[in-house]
Order: sequence, then C-alpha cells, then structure tokens
Amino acid sequence: MHMLVRVLVVSLVANAGLGQPCPNELERCVRINKLVIESNSLPDADRERITRLLQQKRDPESYIGERIRQALRDVGYFKAVVDEPKFTYPTKGREIANVTVKVEPGAQYRLGEIRFRRATVFPAAQLRDVFSQRNGDLFNATEFSKGLDDLRKLYGTRGYVNMVASPVPSIDESRRIIDLLLEVNEGEAYDFGRLYLEGVEPRPGVGKVLLDSWKPLEGKRYNPVELQHWLLANHFDWKVSALASDSIRTTVDTESRAVNVTLTQWPNSINR
Repeated sequence: MHMLVRVLVVSLVANAGLGQPCPNELERCVRINKLVIESNSLPDADRERITRLLQQKRDPESYIGERIRQALRDVGYFKAVVDEPKFTYPTKGREIANVTVKVEPGAQYRLGEIRFRRATVFPAAQLRDVFSQRNGDLFNATEFSKGLDDLRKLYGTRGYVNMVASPVPSIDESRRIIDLLLEVNEGEAYDFGRLYLEGVEPRPGVGKVLLDSWKPLEGKRYNPVELQHWLLANHFDWKVSALASDSIRTTVDTESRAVNVTLTQWPNSINR
C-alpha cells in the first residue's frame, strides 16, 4: 500500500538541534544525569545510541521529550511516539535529573527519492546533491533539515534570498520508504543594495574608504559568499571582526529588490 502523508514543515524538521540553551529564566533547564528508555520493540543498539547522545546534555525540561523523539527520527523511526518523560532529582535543587520515558518507535523507514517541483534556477541533480543522505539510507530528520538550510544557502548565491522549499513526504508502508517532494517557491532575485555604517568611526576617513570599496558591489546580484569576501577584505578598516555576525545586519528591500547591509560601530550620519 502506498500512502501519501501531508504534514506541516515544522513537524518534519523542527528541533533538529540537540542541547538547547534555556530561552529565559522562567524555563527550568536540567542536565540529564541518567536516561532510561522503556520500550518493548526498540533495539538495544538504538536505545544505547540515543542514551549516549542525550545523557549529560542540558536542556529545558519541557523540551526533553521532543529531543528524544527527534533522536528516534534520526535513526529512521519517523512515526515514533514518546510519552511524557518522568523526572527524579538525585541532588539538591532541580538542575540535575534522571529521566525515564516510554517510547513506541514504530516502523523504521529509509529515504527514497527527493524530488523538486517548480525549481528552475538550478538543475535537479545539483539540488539533490545538497542533501547528504543517499537513497536507501535510514531516514534522518536532522540531516534532512540541514539539507534544507544548505538549499537556502545555495539559492542565496544567486540572490534568491526568499526561497522557500516545503517538503511533502510520501510514505510507502509496504517497503518502509519515505519519498520527499519539495515544493519550491523561488521568489525573486535580489541585488546588493546600500551600505550603512553605524557607531563610532575608528579613524578619520575610514568610513569613506569602506563606502568607496562598496560601490563595485552595489547593483550586482546579491551573494552572501561575495559579501563575506568583501567583509574579510575590509575588516582592517572596520572596528570589529569580519566574522562578528551581531555587528552585521542585512535588510531586504522588497520594493527595490535589494539587500542593504549595515555595519555597526559607526556614526549614524555616515551612510550612502
């Protein structure tokens, strides 16, 4: 039997990372001292792998059940069901926890084909190569999520900064295979826009040097790789490291289809 399953994108790729910081002081984080996974059907090798992966990790308490589910999905248990974890605290306070959880892994699935619909900028073979998993590998939700991120980066090199790829899984239950169709909305291509400098100019005249060096980029098709090269080439004239992402801000101007770039640490009056 071949069954088509449509799910929200967030269900397929959510929580790809493990070991998240507490989002705020109201969210209690715990370090998992011991993890016990109770299941009548999960193989010992997979149980041990997931236990090793999650023990000693620090996570918000409310996220741990989803972390366990994601770890199961990363070894092919696409429809795993995870009960609410139970916590005990072996020390004073509640920062260290022993966790017991019941899981029903269900069937283990492998990756079938990844296909693309309405993708015109790149050949399908090049898009497929962005995803590290090969046909026949155990389905891994985290690796697939990374592939989606890399797909967005690839489109970004051609200026398609708003590209969205929505996965629609199709599950063949008889073969335990997951095929994925990516519905691609490429959007419009964007160009390099204006450079803005904010903060304190480190030396007189440095702002003008940077603005002059930006002129060859302005109006060209936007490419974040080329932006990084420009930052590296000019970081000596800039107060902070070229890799300090919190000091680089990009904004998309949909009307002019341009990506404007702001470097902080410069006076607001210096801009182009």
